[in-house]
Amino acid sequence: MHSLSINEIENFTSNRGVNKEYVEDFLDTVGQAGTEDGALLNLYYDARLYNWNISTVRAIEAGIKSAYAKEAANAQAVEKEILTPLPGGHYSLWPQRNR
Repeated sequence: MHSLSINEIENFTSNRGVNKEYVEDFLDTVGQAGTEDGALLNLYYDARLYNWNISTVRAIEAGIKSAYAKEAANAQAVEKEILTPLPGGHYSLWPQRNR
């Protein structure tokens, strides 16, 4: 996860109908949940509790996804390595017979 800069947060608040204060306050604390899923759960809880409009919720969602984008890319790379333990070669749990 990377911390969002002021300019990045400003980009998320620039859409019509977005409550700038809610977006700034939420995205300033986005790393406290520990994971992207945790941050999204906090968002949905707060949105329902404080009756945030959909534009504000979508702006915060975009900010959360942006903050965790690099982490998600790294996780996919690790999964890819696990799926193909021998790059470029055939992999099987059963030994192959030489003919």
